[in-house]
Amino acid sequence: MIRIDCLKILAGMVGDETLVVVTLGVTTDEWHDLTPRDATMYLPVMGAITPVGLGLALALPHRRVLVLDSDGSLLLSLGILTTVAAQAPQNFGLVVFDNGCYESIGGAPTATAKGADLAVIARGCGVLDATTVTDLDAFRTAANRAVAAPGPVVVVARIEPAIGRVRPKTSDILEDKYRFVRHIERTEGVEILTPPTR
Repeated sequence: MIRIDCLKILAGMVGDETLVVVTLGVTTDEWHDLTPRDATMYLPVMGAITPVGLGLALALPHRRVLVLDSDGSLLLSLGILTTVAAQAPQNFGLVVFDNGCYESIGGAPTATAKGADLAVIARGCGVLDATTVTDLDAFRTAANRAVAAPGPVVVVARIEPAIGRVRPKTSDILEDKYRFVRHIERTEGVEILTPPTR
């Protein structure tokens, strides 16, 4: 199974109110091409994707938060899984695309190519609903839990390295940040970015 096929399934499941936090690299371009939306935060910072998604889920417990992370990124902040388990947000789903390599920078292997099992690690940290899937039917079932079931839910999708033929996202991190924050302000009726005092 490949990532873009999984993302197509997810794109059909994610509702308008769901907030999505997307990992860096080609996942960003693929998700943006499939479903460009203001409710998506594109976060090009390895190791920060799941922590930021958890923060959003805790700050906005009435909104579903779906995190799309990668093996390479999550491996940089494995301790976050203990916090996910301890906080146990009901509105939190995490899908980890595990291709066993750092695909965006040439394919150097990650620890999952050498035996590390992220679902087992998540369960060891206390996340009760953590599973690994290897085919699209199993992914569809697990993804539905990540999008809609009481969380926290962790789905590790074991995928083959493959980059989808999509248009690259042309916005930068600042434009993405403001678009996402303005979406939160608009839909939550709050002010986050206060204009500077003159």
